[in-house]
Amino acid sequence: MQYGREEAQQVYGEAVIPILKSVEALTIELAEDFATSFYATLLEWHHGSEILLALSAEEMESLRKRQAQYLIMLLSPSLTQDAHASAARHVGRVHALVGLDVLWLVQTYGMYLVRIREMLAAAIAREDLRGKFMDIASQRIFFDMEFQFSVYGQIDRRIDASQASVDRAISRAGNLTDLVRTVMAVTGELDGDVCMIFGRADAEGEVQVEATFGKDAEVYSHGMDLGTIPRMSIHDRLQTGQGPGGRAWRSGQIKISNSWSIPDESNPWLIPGKELGFRSSAAVPVLNEMGQSIAILSLYSRWPGYFSAPRLNGFLSHVQRALGYGVQRWKDAMVISLQEQKVYRDLLDEHQVEMLYQPIIDLRSGKLDRLEALARLRGRDGKLFSPARFLPAFGEEELLQLFQLGLKQICADAKTFESAGLIAQFAINFPAAGVSDERYEKELFETLEVGGLSPSRLQLEMLETEDRCAQKEQGLAFLRRLNERGIRLAQDDLGSGHSSLLRMEQYSFDEVKIDQGLVRSALHKPLKALEFILHLTRLAHGFDTVVVVEGLENLGMIEAAAILGADFGQGYGIARPMPGSEVVRWTENYKYPADPLNPKTALGALAAYVLLDMEMSVMSKSWDAQKSQPVANGVIERFLAHQELHQSPLEKAFLARNGSRTKEALRIDRQRDPVVELLTERWQSELMPKQ
Repeated sequence: MQYGREEAQQVYGEAVIPILKSVEALTIELAEDFATSFYATLLEWHHGSEILLALSAEEMESLRKRQAQYLIMLLSPSLTQDAHASAARHVGRVHALVGLDVLWLVQTYGMYLVRIREMLAAAIAREDLRGKFMDIASQRIFFDMEFQFSVYGQIDRRIDASQASVDRAISRAGNLTDLVRTVMAVTGELDGDVCMIFGRADAEGEVQVEATFGKDAEVYSHGMDLGTIPRMSIHDRLQTGQGPGGRAWRSGQIKISNSWSIPDESNPWLIPGKELGFRSSAAVPVLNEMGQSIAILSLYSRWPGYFSAPRLNGFLSHVQRALGYGVQRWKDAMVISLQEQKVYRDLLDEHQVEMLYQPIIDLRSGKLDRLEALARLRGRDGKLFSPARFLPAFGEEELLQLFQLGLKQICADAKTFESAGLIAQFAINFPAAGVSDERYEKELFETLEVGGLSPSRLQLEMLETEDRCAQKEQGLAFLRRLNERGIRLAQDDLGSGHSSLLRMEQYSFDEVKIDQGLVRSALHKPLKALEFILHLTRLAHGFDTVVVVEGLENLGMIEAAAILGADFGQGYGIARPMPGSEVVRWTENYKYPADPLNPKTALGALAAYVLLDMEMSVMSKSWDAQKSQPVANGVIERFLAHQELHQSPLEKAFLARNGSRTKEALRIDRQRDPVVELLTERWQSELMPKQ
């Protein structure tokens, strides 16, 4: 803030020099006594005294000396407006960072002026000089306060901007790693020398550090890896659960500590933190919609009292709410320590990416339709890491790098297959962020052109945990360009709870893949799983979209998927993911084990029974159900004959149900249908290991 020339001259001009010069020696003589008296009074105040009490004896003495020097500067005859503004803004920053609010500062200035009058003005003998001196002192103190307030305003505006940046980060993040990184980076831009640690609890209740911000936080986290600093626990029965972090986790409330400079033998984090310069901290529990802690953000500052400021309290509460909303979107993401994450990122940087291929076959003919390329990381010991391990450690930059390396390897392997006579089609997972990131489009087409792979031989499988680009024209335009170039699109994991049926229409997918979790539930709840597969398949076919069923781990699942109308299938029952060197040999030797019209398993027969129920529902609206012979009916009869179940309880139950048809559809009674019960029992016995 700059004041007018005339106004400034009354405070800093030549006219005030003689007055201040006459008391300069007295000011210097009384400055330290003034500072001592000033802080003694402040310590008696309830409001704000906790900041001073958080200082060590050495820090308090240093503060007293600096205050004495500041008084000498404030009343110096040679002080200029610019020099005063610079000094006051520096002090204002310090006051803001240690948590002094504006009201407290105003009250302090009032007391400051009173102390000057008591200690300095009383020592000036001449009344006229005393009055002129106090006028100058009062105006300079007023200007000092204004200069400091301008800094408070700047900090407040920065905090407001940071809150908006946090909200944008939450809405744009496509994965947990980027979400945490961005929120921490935004928070770290605040003035206050803040470093941070983010972590979640593992199965034992020990908080694993998953992200850090700032060099000091990295050192602190490394100390936990080495065991020189204990990890935080969420359990109250352990000493490591008694700190601010553990208490914050259990209470769901932000815990602030301003006492890092005060010795406390019961605090195992105090000494290493103090050595790093930590003076205050805030433990922010990240809560889910039920108010339960699912993560914690620990912040550390070199300023005592930093997190006690009301403006910081409000910001931390905002971060807590925003992170809670964001993190719970990935609540099932695996907890991976920062040390383990580094292993995966280093392997990626070293291009230790290996693509395995899992065949996807036509469920009618059993012929290979395409190969899904699945990325693995090859460890230095030769061990392969699956995506379930390393993907949660990757942000958008790492995902782009993984996509680039995987696509290049597909192109190279395609040429190898071609030399052996196999012209293969390929599918590769496509990160959600790639839809609106132009780097993916550039990398995709450049790599295909250089690698000599026709776009028509590639399919991109998209899994969205949240529909980030459903309303973005650029995303839709990108997908249209893919389609125009011949690249096919598949929606992955239909029915997983992540994917939206609306997206099938918006993006005009060529294919959908039914979530393998649904399929695997057939092991324990076969009827429910089969009905899901049937209805999802019919729904997709209604969109003129073909269906792939994942997770086909045995013959029964293969038969069931084929009988229920799915077009393609993949899973361990067909082939496990394999290195490129094994693909050609597999294609030459594979024999399709299933015949949808002649199932060999009880699960296949149960699928036919579910289909029969649907066929009868349709036929009863126009035909006489008793005279009709649905296709599924013959499938079940052939199963009974093949298994030599003549006169068995299962055949009798089926004939009884079959004979009870009327013009109304035959509806399966999930609770009491004997056919379902007997087929389920038989299926589960088929799954039992053979003795």
